[in-house]
Amino acid sequence: MGAKHIVVIGGSVAGLGVSLALSKRGHRVTVLEADATPLPEDHREAFDTWRRRGSPQTRHSHALLARLRNLIRDHAPELLDELKTCGAEELPFTTRARQLFEDPVLVPEDDDVVALACRRITFEWVLRRHVLDSGLVDFRDGVRVTRLESERPDPAAPPRVTGVRVAGPAGEASIDADLVVDASGRRSKLGEWLPSIGARDVREESSECGIYYTSRFYRLRPDAEPPPLEGGVVGRDLGYLKVGLFAGDSRVFSITLAAAPTDEPMRRILRLPGFEAAVEAVPLTAEWADPALSEPITGVHGMANLTNTRRWLVEDGVPLADGFVAVGDALIHTNPIVGRGCSFAWVGAFALAECVDAFDDPRELALAYDASIERDVVPWYDLQVTQDADAVAVAEEQLRGEDPFRVENPDGSNDPRRFMRAVVRDGLLPALEEDLVVLRAFSRTINLLDPPGDLLQNPDVMPRILQAYQRRGERVRPRFGPSRDEMLARFEALAG
Repeated sequence: MGAKHIVVIGGSVAGLGVSLALSKRGHRVTVLEADATPLPEDHREAFDTWRRRGSPQTRHSHALLARLRNLIRDHAPELLDELKTCGAEELPFTTRARQLFEDPVLVPEDDDVVALACRRITFEWVLRRHVLDSGLVDFRDGVRVTRLESERPDPAAPPRVTGVRVAGPAGEASIDADLVVDASGRRSKLGEWLPSIGARDVREESSECGIYYTSRFYRLRPDAEPPPLEGGVVGRDLGYLKVGLFAGDSRVFSITLAAAPTDEPMRRILRLPGFEAAVEAVPLTAEWADPALSEPITGVHGMANLTNTRRWLVEDGVPLADGFVAVGDALIHTNPIVGRGCSFAWVGAFALAECVDAFDDPRELALAYDASIERDVVPWYDLQVTQDADAVAVAEEQLRGEDPFRVENPDGSNDPRRFMRAVVRDGLLPALEEDLVVLRAFSRTINLLDPPGDLLQNPDVMPRILQAYQRRGERVRPRFGPSRDEMLARFEALAG
């Protein structure tokens, strides 16, 4: 297939991933980034001064999962080296296995389960520097897309996108393209752009994540030796409060706290005094935030109005418009606290690159790409919608003083939803530290290497989880932090 000119709307992680994947295959790529944000001198300056207004998530915790790391390893190994030079660290599953188990029996596939400890801002800076230095991509800063250019020779067929109209420092102009890729994030205007050229309305599905969250970054002191960090991310769920600790590059880590929007008293975590009080009350974060071990290097950054959202660009087997696709958050985004956004964007980017190479016909290209998203991304979206709905139900039950893990109903029957919650809490979680087979399957799943349904359907894994659940009476359930009443009492003491 011949080389094509691809216009990419958005120059963040998703757009840069698309430009890298396509330019390496010989296609001409023009990236249009609306933010007029010149690249800082280095990644350290970027963390301190780079204000990415179009990407507010850059100031929050991120997980760069094994699926993403492996794409970099396989397609841009020199980029992986550059990330390591800037302080990023690889976090192998094998290290965690050896920490937990004496003489663990490892398998070759374990070498693929390697996360990357790296701040989101560092990753984007190194990635943009890498793309710019390649000389293969025309990256235009401060250029905003105002509309799609199109033609429609057949009124009975969808419109054909032929380029974009832009506004920037040089004024307005049109840019022709063989394919336009929307990588502009969750705030994408594709819902306006496509109908304005005569395409069908974009169908959109959205559901509340049921949380808001707040993050702060810390740097380890020069001689401090931190505790082991399991796969780069450690999570604790107190029911009323979710706690995450994320490894970053250059001995930096972050702490994220999340609570339900309906829990008004917990909004204290959005401000520094309440955030610090909560961090000090949870043993995991108290240990890492101990002044003898680390020092905070940012304030507290909050993020709210979070949704799981999916948009459809193919309906009834026909694209809404030929010559137009979307990648990353512009197409599908999920609860950011699970840290899958960058990985999903790159899965889409490299799938798209394969489709661009395989198909000259824009309709065949769009349908093949849509099928890859249905296979590799949509199952995770569906899972997150289900999990977030259940998390909302758990929070509401706790606020009513109910036990969301009580399996038996008043009439003596079992509640299947609560049973699965109990199996996860009292079966899966302890099994992760007791059974290497379960830990391996879980690690592959959360790193997007295996489909989400495989874990609980695996005939070698589920019986082990149920066995751990049957032994729940033999162990003391860990207490990850204070009760909600105890936490609120700490907040009240602040006012005193």
